[in-house]
Amino acid sequence: MASIADYSSYMKNLSCCHLSFALAAPERLAVETALSQSLQQHTAEEVEETILQSIPYSGFPAAVEALGWLRERFPTASSQRPTSSARTTGLFDSVYGTARERVLESLRKRHPDLETWIEQFAYRTVMDSSWLDAAQIESLAVASLIGQGRMSPLHSHLRGALRTGVKASELKELLDSLEPLAHPEVLEASRELLRQLTLKDQPDH
Repeated sequence: MASIADYSSYMKNLSCCHLSFALAAPERLAVETALSQSLQQHTAEEVEETILQSIPYSGFPAAVEALGWLRERFPTASSQRPTSSARTTGLFDSVYGTARERVLESLRKRHPDLETWIEQFAYRTVMDSSWLDAAQIESLAVASLIGQGRMSPLHSHLRGALRTGVKASELKELLDSLEPLAHPEVLEASRELLRQLTLKDQPDH
């Protein structure tokens, strides 16, 4: 059975982040291509979890299709997920920190159901059930949002990635790896967001 330690190398080869990107932007990177590349570096269980964690960002249709392709290649693979990681804090709180209530209020203003759907389903049902750690999940989110060109949520999740332990250098490496794939304007804006967030985290001199 796969473990978190087995999966921690994904920030080094980035293939699962590229799969998350492809699920969000198949016109820029074919999902089957990204799936094949991920399977060269990871087990079927690890790739499966990456696809499941894409659902809050790129939706059920992309995940259903990708999981179908994965099952065709590994028909006998176990469909039972490993035990979720022991979280002392829910992922929503880890990502948004002290801005938690402000984010929830913003969701309520957009539509009263959004707060429940996003906090209860996307975070508690999908993300908090994952055996990946918060930093890994946030890195997958960043890749997906760059694929979609969603700059406002990308800003939140770049900050969330830093809050959950992803180093700025690792995020830069992720952005650099997407240069052949992402829309140039989106990538440039993403780098500027990361630069601004990194500057904010530096102590005053």
